[in-house]
Amino acid sequence: MLRKIPFETSAHVIGRFALSEDAEQLVHADMSPELALQTLHEKTLFVDLVHYFAHGMPPREGVCWALAVQGDLLCEPNVEEQALRAQVAQWVRDPQEGTRVALMQAAEARGHEDPLGWLCNAVAWNGSGSIGPIDGPVVLPPARLHASGLLGAIALLAGETEEDLAAARQATYNRGMEVAHGGWPGVIN
Repeated sequence: MLRKIPFETSAHVIGRFALSEDAEQLVHADMSPELALQTLHEKTLFVDLVHYFAHGMPPREGVCWALAVQGDLLCEPNVEEQALRAQVAQWVRDPQEGTRVALMQAAEARGHEDPLGWLCNAVAWNGSGSIGPIDGPVVLPPARLHASGLLGAIALLAGETEEDLAAARQATYNRGMEVAHGGWPGVIN
């Protein structure tokens, strides 16, 4: 059994999102999470694979996973991106509200075309605090909204070529399994 997706079957996880038609033919509620993930990876169902990890892991572990995938795939981040990635890693190690709010503000500034911005959204939307304006009323995110941030953080890395997609799919699976087994790649050694 996977430590961070601790279910005997996939029923709990696949009940949280809609599988693609292709994945519905392959992944069933009675499959173990490990077998379901292996099947999605082998059948190259990238979006379903990302959804499964994003909806199966707790938020901190999901953010750690996406941060590791981005570390594998993003070339030469600039100083600002390095600082933001370090801040995300700090939140994974010590999930403080001030860090979450700072990352929410960074996500708003980065926009919706940026994988790092989506990673910041995943932190902001993890369910531990308000997603409304700082001086406004408390607005808690819908359950599992962070999974949408994780999807954007990874899916935008797929690139435009088959080679880029294959690299993204492999990194997604490798890092996902590492975290699912209890690892904290690049965050906690």
